[in-house]
Amino acid sequence: MNKELYQLANNLTSDYEDSNHQPEPLTSLEIKKYSQNILNHIHSKEKQRSPHRHIADRHKTRTSHRFARYVVAAACTALLLSVTVFSSDVHAAIEHIRWSLSSALGLSGNLADYRDIINTSVTDNGYIITLQEAVATEEKLVINYTIQREDGQSMGEIPMLPSFDSLYINGKHIIGGVSGGGGFIDDEHTVIGISRSFDIFGIDTAVENTYQLKLDSLDDMNTNSTIKGNWDFSFTADGSDLIADTKTVSINKSFTVADGVTVTLEELSLNELEQRIVYHMEGSDDYLFQLTAVDNTGRQVEFDTKIFQSTNGTGYMQNQEYLYDGRINNDSESIMLTLFAVEMPKESGQMSDDYYQIGEPFELKLQ
Repeated sequence: MNKELYQLANNLTSDYEDSNHQPEPLTSLEIKKYSQNILNHIHSKEKQRSPHRHIADRHKTRTSHRFARYVVAAACTALLLSVTVFSSDVHAAIEHIRWSLSSALGLSGNLADYRDIINTSVTDNGYIITLQEAVATEEKLVINYTIQREDGQSMGEIPMLPSFDSLYINGKHIIGGVSGGGGFIDDEHTVIGISRSFDIFGIDTAVENTYQLKLDSLDDMNTNSTIKGNWDFSFTADGSDLIADTKTVSINKSFTVADGVTVTLEELSLNELEQRIVYHMEGSDDYLFQLTAVDNTGRQVEFDTKIFQSTNGTGYMQNQEYLYDGRINNDSESIMLTLFAVEMPKESGQMSDDYYQIGEPFELKLQ
């Protein structure tokens, strides 16, 4: 098995649903009102400009999930169903579809102060891809985008996914871990939401960088076909604010995993985008780790291995916020941590889920 850069792809985008963070469903009267308001806005905009093809506005591990039906998509669905009879209005309607990165990732936090709103659409070969938002943080860039047919029609029962999306930073092609997920975000299957998390190394993300995202094909599993095209985006993102607002707590605790194999939990970092525990392993690269954390109020979260680099023995576990109680609260005074490990298969094959406890639980003071 190739463990040069081991990546667990967590399907965070399409599977999160939490009634605590979603508004009540829209009534038919509200949908009709939104539809009319949107159509009125479309027609007023059409008087000001002609439609164009590029629209810009600056500013695994768990298989038991469900495709989320984001309530916000109700308005989008009404919009799409209303404008499909106006072929020239579809493009004008695109800029009104808002699907936030927080919703895409199922985050309980608010990224409003840290996101770069791109909202740029590119159309090719009958499909419109809209890059919505981007957030940069240390060694990572996270984006979300939507896919639609140009005619606004349904895309079938299975959401199509990009065959491959390439990332460039300041003109340099980035090769690293990529994770994410996707799914329909409306009941009519006319809009697909995609999230992508790019792990990037050797790049200072605490400054403004120029990023290019390039997609050249979409896989349609409904017809077993590939749609070719060129959907290229260029944008800037600056992670300095999010990095500055990241809280770090030193852990510096080592455990014996097996004969000659040790792992050291180095630090916990907390910010609005993610919560991670950085670790270093020596003597082997054949283990993945999982960690449960229970704070002083009884709130429980779980961290799972997200990235491990065998070249230097470093990696991190990320809080899977769609499990248990979400995330560690900013005002938590302490957490009780318990570490678990599982050995990776010697050859390619199905991963075992038989994690076993390593050492004893220990308390980490946060305040």
